[in-house]
Amino acid sequence: MSDASHRGLGIALLVEGGLGLAALGVGWLLGHWPAIGIGGHVPAAEQLLAIGWGLVATLPPLAALAVMDRVPIPSLEKVKDLALNAIRQIFPQPRWWQLALVAAAAGFGEELLFRGLVQAGLANLIGQPAGPWVALVAASLVFGLFHWLNTTYALLAVVAGLYFGGLLIVTGSLWPPIVAHALYDFIALCYLLRPTQVIELP
Repeated sequence: MSDASHRGLGIALLVEGGLGLAALGVGWLLGHWPAIGIGGHVPAAEQLLAIGWGLVATLPPLAALAVMDRVPIPSLEKVKDLALNAIRQIFPQPRWWQLALVAAAAGFGEELLFRGLVQAGLANLIGQPAGPWVALVAASLVFGLFHWLNTTYALLAVVAGLYFGGLLIVTGSLWPPIVAHALYDFIALCYLLRPTQVIELP
């Protein structure tokens, strides 16, 4: 593996993992533990069920990705090009396991921060009945700003944030958005990189 690939993987893991650590640290300071539905106090069967829902919840965004990839809309083509260029800068010669590591780190780190800390914390602060919905919109907007490559990409990220946040509201667990986010990212990266034929086995 090249030095550039090592650096790219290290930076990506540091950023994504750092988001999760930041969420836990800030949550500890504020007295809000963001690991909703994760841990020993939740029965293993419930956690496994939530993980299963996360696997199923990956299908709609993957279907949307496949449709958007085949629709000749200039703004979507530009988003695809921006994303590919960003990926290639981080991973000049990506391996499948690098993409899997980064996707897993993104799933845990970003969901702990945006859904576990921002959305759930704001919902608790505002209270029922408006809290969960105001928090869903607010966290999704912040999620979109965090993913700003251009306006279209940010709007798509807002929609993704609404989807992942909706999973949290419906299931009451962070496992579904974590699993759906991580698995979607991994499959999407592999899907987008397929024409380059650079995803090599170790």
